[in-house]
Amino acid sequence: MPHNKNLSDTLDILQTETSGETVIFNDLVEALNRRGFGPLLIAPSALTILPTGAIPGIPALCGIFIILMAGQILIGRHHPWLPKRIKNFSFRRDKMVSAIQKAKPYTSKVDTFLRPRLKFLTQDTATPLVALICVILSLGIVVIGFIPMLPAAISLPILFFGLGISAKDGLMTLLGLFFTLIAPFAVLYLMGDSHQGQITLPFIPL
Repeated sequence: MPHNKNLSDTLDILQTETSGETVIFNDLVEALNRRGFGPLLIAPSALTILPTGAIPGIPALCGIFIILMAGQILIGRHHPWLPKRIKNFSFRRDKMVSAIQKAKPYTSKVDTFLRPRLKFLTQDTATPLVALICVILSLGIVVIGFIPMLPAAISLPILFFGLGISAKDGLMTLLGLFFTLIAPFAVLYLMGDSHQGQITLPFIPL
């Protein structure tokens, strides 16, 4: 597995290449932008799925970020660009580090399954479709980003798409498509639980 091409490595970058009490979003972009668009999809979707997704503003910000990244994939841009307002958004670093550390046992298991296969699903002809799906999903994240757990359900397929691009693993792309299909049903189910007061925060507690 090439370095920085799996889930654990991407999360490690978020931890090791940032410092201080707060993390400026531009620091994350600078840490990841030399590694292609795959990690730039993995990182924001993971931040939304992990307990960091409970930080106010993070799901919507990550959704906007993914829209921008996927949109630039669609137009064939090779170097990511972000508006200054998003670059300057900040949040507490200790919550991110805590979430990453608690996620490690899960991410390492995911990494063992990653390998190049079904390459026709990761070639340039398939990438625009994946990017378009990510844009549509991210619009949903922005709209319902204030409701706990719902953004995580929509971010899961984006995470798989990012892994597919990074590791050239078409199986991850297939999983992304599968979870895209079931995402609307997951959202409806979780919305029902939220109305009953039974909804919980992201799966790894802080």
